[in-house]
Amino acid sequence: MRSCSGIVVSWLLVVLAFFSWQIAVVAQPQQTPKTDPIEVAALNAIMGRWGLKASPEWNISGEPCSGFAIDGTDWDNQPNINPFIKCICSFVNNTVCHITRLRVVKLDVVGQIPSELQNLTYLEDLNLSYNYLTGPVPSFFGNFHLMKYLALSFNPLSGSLPKELGNLTNLVSLGIGLNNFTGELPEELGNLTTLQRMYIDSSGFSGPFPSTFSNLKNLNILIASDNEFTGKLPDNLGGLTNLQDLAFQGNSFEGPIPASLSNLTKLTKLRIGDIVNRSTSMAFISNLTSLNILILRNCMISGDLETCRFF
Repeated sequence: MRSCSGIVVSWLLVVLAFFSWQIAVVAQPQQTPKTDPIEVAALNAIMGRWGLKASPEWNISGEPCSGFAIDGTDWDNQPNINPFIKCICSFVNNTVCHITRLRVVKLDVVGQIPSELQNLTYLEDLNLSYNYLTGPVPSFFGNFHLMKYLALSFNPLSGSLPKELGNLTNLVSLGIGLNNFTGELPEELGNLTTLQRMYIDSSGFSGPFPSTFSNLKNLNILIASDNEFTGKLPDNLGGLTNLQDLAFQGNSFEGPIPASLSNLTKLTKLRIGDIVNRSTSMAFISNLTSLNILILRNCMISGDLETCRFF
């Protein structure tokens, strides 16, 4: 039989080995996280196509996810850092960084949206507004499943809007106004149930307004003015009770203005007009007690406005 002293010595050796291993692990230098090489190649290709250079504020010694890209620098309050990226470096035990935000605004970039962009699969925020981007919005945008903020406004983008945008079910804000799109809005946009802001004004869209938009219960802002929408003014808008700003003027909708708009009691701004063929009653205004801006353009109003209560 083994003696008690032998057993004690054995356990001491085990304990010493365990603590020696822990000390060795702690003593190992922390590996600096690196940007995913696929994303580095994609970002470099995009910048090269557009004739842009990374800012030294976020591209230190050739590592994109460094400096302002990974520290606490506020994205929204640094508009002069442009182009700009933000990264998260907590992947694979804090050794890998993924690019989550990309801003290229008012830099006069031209040409189509680069195909390399599809390799930035961790994007949550993409802003390419106020440029000269042409051609269609690629269908691969539907693969950006983490996307929360998408802004493509003020570009001459064209073609039909891809139905794949309906896959962006985490989207909070969609800005595609002032482009040259054609065709109808995809019904699949009704899948964006987390959407709070939609800007689709002056974009060339035509046809009826999708009935699936009744699913967008979280919308606060819907700016859909100055397109070529036709058909009945959507009655289901009355179900979007979180709306605070609604703009529908400059289209070719048929009246009357639906009485269901009286349900939008949170509205502070209502711009509606250019309704053809039918006169409309303004009685619904009485319920809109938060309204402080009302624009009615080229409407045939029936009844007496004095019978409506304005607040």
